[in-house]
Amino acid sequence: MTPPPAPTRLTVAVDTRGGRLALVRGGAPQEFTVTLRNGNTAEYRHLLVAFQMEILVGEPGTPQGSGPGFRLERFDPASGGWRPADLRIANDVKPPSQFTGGSPLAREAVRVERYRLRATAGGPTGSSPVVVSLIDTDADHEAAAHVVLGHSTA
Repeated sequence: MTPPPAPTRLTVAVDTRGGRLALVRGGAPQEFTVTLRNGNTAEYRHLLVAFQMEILVGEPGTPQGSGPGFRLERFDPASGGWRPADLRIANDVKPPSQFTGGSPLAREAVRVERYRLRATAGGPTGSSPVVVSLIDTDADHEAAAHVVLGHSTA
């Protein structure tokens, strides 16, 4: 008799050219991908990829801008265009119970999502990682350990 397969869990990987985002205010956006690899133990009806970074303080002597600061977009394969995506900029943690939405991810499924981040001309400078979390909005908890994407804006 063949033993059952070992249990596996959901994992997430973030990939970008150079391993980090190096943005310039008012410059071109930089793309990155988020790869979700589901294990064989859970199926998700509403799995949300959530993004957060802390407020940028900037380097001493660097004039800080004002305005929205950043624009995150997700590539929509159905339309072939980029759509706005939520990027939370705050120095505290938003509880998983306050997130809504998400899309299904079957057992052993793999999904790759494309994103791009741009620093607006009036935004701040500095360095703060972008935290990528996977929230199971049906269960109000993180479905996997979050991943950190290095980021700086000049």
